[in-house]
Amino acid sequence: MTKKIARPTRSKAPAAPAASNRISIEQALQLATQHQAAGRLAPAEKLLRQILQAQPRHPFALHLLGVIAHQVGKTEDAVRLIEQAIGSLPTVGQFHSNLGEMCRILKRLDEAVAHGEKAVALDPQSATVHSNLGIAYYDRKELDRAEACQQRALVINPNLAPALNNLGSILRDRKDKEGAIDYYRKVIAVAPGHLESINNLGAVLTETEQPEEAVKVLLQAIKLKPKYAEAHCNIGTAFLVLEQLDKAAAGFKRALTLKPDYPEAYLGLARINQEQKRLSEAEAMANKALALAPEKAEVHSLLAGIYAEAGFPEKSEEEYARALELNPDLLSGHLGKGHLLMEQGKMEEAEASFRHALGLDSTNLGARLALAQVKKVVEGDENMAALVEAAEKLDTMMETKALPLHFALGKCYDDTKQHDLAMTHFLEGCRLKRKRTQYDPADNDKVRQNICEFFTPETIDRLRGEGCLSDLPIFVLGMPRSGTTLTEQIIASHPLVHGAGELPDLLALAARPKEGGPDGYPLSLAGLTRRDLKDMGERYVEGLRVRNPAAKRITDKMPANFNCLGLIHLMLPNAKIVHVKRNPVDTCLSGFTRLFNKSQHHSYDLAEIGRYYRNYAIIMDHWRQVLPAGAFYEVQYEELVGDHENQAHALLDYCGLEWDDACLDFHKTERNIRTASVTQVRQPIYKTSVDRWRKYEARLGPLLEVLGDLVPGNSKE
Repeated sequence: MTKKIARPTRSKAPAAPAASNRISIEQALQLATQHQAAGRLAPAEKLLRQILQAQPRHPFALHLLGVIAHQVGKTEDAVRLIEQAIGSLPTVGQFHSNLGEMCRILKRLDEAVAHGEKAVALDPQSATVHSNLGIAYYDRKELDRAEACQQRALVINPNLAPALNNLGSILRDRKDKEGAIDYYRKVIAVAPGHLESINNLGAVLTETEQPEEAVKVLLQAIKLKPKYAEAHCNIGTAFLVLEQLDKAAAGFKRALTLKPDYPEAYLGLARINQEQKRLSEAEAMANKALALAPEKAEVHSLLAGIYAEAGFPEKSEEEYARALELNPDLLSGHLGKGHLLMEQGKMEEAEASFRHALGLDSTNLGARLALAQVKKVVEGDENMAALVEAAEKLDTMMETKALPLHFALGKCYDDTKQHDLAMTHFLEGCRLKRKRTQYDPADNDKVRQNICEFFTPETIDRLRGEGCLSDLPIFVLGMPRSGTTLTEQIIASHPLVHGAGELPDLLALAARPKEGGPDGYPLSLAGLTRRDLKDMGERYVEGLRVRNPAAKRITDKMPANFNCLGLIHLMLPNAKIVHVKRNPVDTCLSGFTRLFNKSQHHSYDLAEIGRYYRNYAIIMDHWRQVLPAGAFYEVQYEELVGDHENQAHALLDYCGLEWDDACLDFHKTERNIRTASVTQVRQPIYKTSVDRWRKYEARLGPLLEVLGDLVPGNSKE
């Protein structure tokens, strides 16, 4: 909201000699006013104090001195000075209006409104007085009264920029973002240099999924005022939506340089770190934002998401509850809470959260996508009907909205066995996502090559023998969408096992095992000793214990840990390692047809996902060659669902766990599951996913070509 401290009017007090005996008080006040208007605050203050030496209760000198005190950040002193001015001359509306604005800044909202109303009564023809009162009502969340004040201001002065800007902010709060944009554009039309409206326009353009346009607008604000912290922060947010993370980080960091106590900028850096899977850094940035703005619901919601990703569902639940306590209409809070409830197996409650989010914003496609995922879609589903209707505008829709819509429709058509329509939407959704994803498959080729070159039999022999001897961890790994979630759920249904889900711990440890060393696995392991590997194992186990201090065994189901299988063998020789395999084409298709929240950047192009799978297959073959027999246990997904009981017995036996019937009723186990397969493992064993790729075979050419002999039936053996 635009605040307006009214400029002091000329004094009507009778002329009298000033302390210098050279100019009158009237002249001194006029000169002080000129200095203040030009930003020369020190000489203005000196003149005013000379006036007050001659006339200690001079109301206009006291008032202007109060305005200057506010300008230099001494708002409490400003209030005291203007109160003295009003005590000396209580009938000046401008005094009450400025005092009301300062009380508002100090969060003394009742006083702000009282002085604003007094100002209006004394000076009803002042547009600025009406506008300032409107801001006080706005801060009290009385939007109707706030709007009425701004409209009265515009009757007096139709081009009053602050009133137009404030009406934009009122509509923004009412979720009428298009209306807000119209008002901000009106301000810029009548006052092209009105920075706050330019900045506000940029922010709302990002909120309405027009980040490219937002960047253009915000660059105008920064050009007009290079040290405008709010514009740098907002442009950071726009770049974040565009997934240009380096530019986003630059915006947030610049904002913090200009305004160190800026919670929104810390929040932006937290989001970037979360996107990059640097969860400890994300948590640190979020906590800095929280220290500055403990009542900001968005910070609690973001922290909740970070805790969920890091494997702390209880902390996540607490933070979502706090976020929604502070702001019951927080969309991200309801969506995040819904996903957490899904992970906990509370599907009906999750659906209720997603529907509540839709009630807050009927156009939110993220909520509709979540509703499509929470259960199987059937013909006549009202959510599917809404998605189909939304698709009528796909040709003119912003890509950021079209992308999740395509994936949601693909899921709906797949569930209702309209496979050609489903694949059309999956292909287009992946095309749009791939455009926005920074991923080079050659980088993955290089990682595979580096792993195979580092973990030679000689290196493994040299480093083996002194790892951490804990048998706490059970690793379940493999390609994403290969059945790792089902496998973990069977193991975690055992009463002695805690299922921790997809933990980032090992990958983070592998990427940077020592401060100051090389960064990026496996080059990060250069120079490590057996003692270093033991320390790494102990640090990893310590992190597991935080999740559940009482469990005998704890599972870590991060699929990408297959890259680190040799490292696990060296640093945790007593850990159990379960590798889950699945039909390569089914695995890749399942990944291709999911819109992942983060990571899995290889999944949005059929040829690239096939190339990633080939690298995975080469790495697994390498582990089979360089590690001793029995270093890890392999489960075939198709055999697991085809002969569940015998396969489950063998799996538990490998893990060193006595049989428990709960492992057959795994779908009834209550635990947090953070994975794209969350809904599937809440059901009994089913076989419909076996050979699913055959329904789409005609449109999988690029994938089948890259997989080559890995396609079932194509083997040359």
